Amino acid sequence: MDLIPFLANIISVSHSDGKLSAAENSQLEAIRSELNFKKSDFAKASKIVEMGNYQLTPVGSFTDQVKNLECILRIAYADDELDAHEVELVSAFCQLVGIYQDQLDKIAADVLSTLQNLGKICASCGSQASKDALYCPNCGAGLSDSDGSVQLAFEIPDKGISIEFSDSSSTTFPKALEIAKISDGYQTCVKLKKNWHLAYYKSGSVLEALPIAETLSGTRNRRAFLNGTEVPWEELFGFMWCSTQRSRAYRPVEYCFGKDQNRINPWGCRHSQMDWVEWSEWFKYGRWEKGGPGGAKAIWRFDKERIRHELATRLFRYRYCPYLNTGLAEAVIHNLPDTIAPEIDKDWKFNQNYEEIPNSIKVTEREGSGVNSYTRQFWSDGVRPVGHQVLTEILTSAFREIGLDDVAAKVLLK
Repeated sequence: MDLIPFLANIISVSHSDGKLSAAENSQLEAIRSELNFKKSDFAKASKIVEMGNYQLTPVGSFTDQVKNLECILRIAYADDELDAHEVELVSAFCQLVGIYQDQLDKIAADVLSTLQNLGKICASCGSQASKDALYCPNCGAGLSDSDGSVQLAFEIPDKGISIEFSDSSSTTFPKALEIAKISDGYQTCVKLKKNWHLAYYKSGSVLEALPIAETLSGTRNRRAFLNGTEVPWEELFGFMWCSTQRSRAYRPVEYCFGKDQNRINPWGCRHSQMDWVEWSEWFKYGRWEKGGPGGAKAIWRFDKERIRHELATRLFRYRYCPYLNTGLAEAVIHNLPDTIAPEIDKDWKFNQNYEEIPNSIKVTEREGSGVNSYTRQFWSDGVRPVGHQVLTEILTSAFREIGLDDVAAKVLLK
């Protein structure tokens, strides 16, 4: 007979309601001792159950399966009446092994009779105590449910942000625990023989959860949940290093726009890597058309959908950053000119290449004057901005569109 699933079946019943009472713990120790199971096997079975989604599994002969059912019932009746979770598990196991109601009634009656005659077993030291004892006569450990009930899983709220983490030797652990205890909802439980803690922030604001996330930056055993669903830590807090740098900046808003690097992006996030500089690739996202009188002028039409897609792709990792304003990005795209005529518009010029590439056009320009004039030809696959005048106009309109003070645009571009 495979001992691990045999034990796991029993343990799963004790874990069914998310708590392990002193009575259940005592019965587990009594069963382990009576059947002479090794503590290492018991630990392996416990780990399987605590990993979650364990399904009851019949093992061994029919006699072994009946014995397994007796042990399951001992755990289920340890706290007197069976609760709904235990009834469901017992019924499922009986169906798996082919035990009918009349047989179950007889087995249950025998188990209840045995429990009434048994005393309590101390889960701490294994000593026997009377069934009315509140404390172990050997080690003094509490034997009542009020002393020994242990939560085995967290109740993750379906709204807000939840952060769970285990005990750690990290120097920042005490601070993390202190922060967790003053959150909107603190819980603690035991999983895989480790104490775990949960901090809850009902507002769902990542900014509110940032202090504990920063404290747990060097901790391995940590998990994050957003509205009841687990989110990879690096996704929810992928912005954290950047946020720390922002808090140290002389002007935090300018940090996000990249001005501290003597370059600026119009999106309000330096991670866009789509700056307002001549060599930016995103100024090539579009196509050439003919326009003007007689269709003689080259007109550049921006592909705003491609710009929008590229921006969303680059900023996806930082989408939970509390300083990222997606409304601003959309307003900037909206206020970006649909078309540009570089031959006419002094704020734009042709992007130059000296060999033909896909989607480029041949451009002839005259420079100089009089006897010093000359023409030159090149290929163009996009446009380049001249200075920051257009950017100032775009940001001013975008800020106004989303309700920000447009003075900020002027400050950014000084």
